[in-house]
Amino acid sequence: MKKLVTITFLSVALIGFGIIVAFWLDQLACEGQPINNNEVPTESQQIWGDQIISQSFVAPRNYLNRVDLLFQTYQRQNTHDVTLRLLETQPDSQNPLAGLELFKTTFNAATVSDQSWRTFTFPPINNSEGKTYLITLASPESVEGNAITVGGIERDIFQSGQAFLGPVPLRADITFRACFQLTAGEKLQVLADQMTRNRPVVWGETTFYVVTAVIYLVCLAGFFWRLTRLILG
Repeated sequence: MKKLVTITFLSVALIGFGIIVAFWLDQLACEGQPINNNEVPTESQQIWGDQIISQSFVAPRNYLNRVDLLFQTYQRQNTHDVTLRLLETQPDSQNPLAGLELFKTTFNAATVSDQSWRTFTFPPINNSEGKTYLITLASPESVEGNAITVGGIERDIFQSGQAFLGPVPLRADITFRACFQLTAGEKLQVLADQMTRNRPVVWGETTFYVVTAVIYLVCLAGFFWRLTRLILG
């Protein structure tokens, strides 16, 4: 009986750890503005009629293939279609909405959960590095009281882009992630660069984080080994 309990516990623990690692790897090398302080969005921020909400960003590397957005539903059931477009624009364009459309998809607002991320994938853009892109959201059929919006922050903290209301730039940024098709090794290299960039002394060295990770994994393995011995006697 003890052996069965031990095997079950370890299996569940390992599966859970694997899920966490898979989720973590999926988010590696994603860039963007993940902060959302717009917990209670105003009615004027609804995506409806001719009101288009957008966010620009500059891709830091090639093979852009995904954008994630944090949606808000005003805690109600909304029913109309919403269209997301990805445009390639010029950084000095007077009207960023006139950019080249690279991707377009439509989904129903009823499928969106409040305060939840939604992922949009598309074929990798091989030469995306250094180019400016615009994520746009429109819902012409939605009406006030039956429309969704996106999370965001009413400060321009994202240096590589900004939010727009129609063609008008705002001192704000929506909550989003831009992700890239990379191998696991490339993602880890990007993570190492992000963790060590502009960090002082040992915190700016990749070796420090590698050694820390190895020590953590050894301690974790030791914990499970001791727990197994304790249960099985």
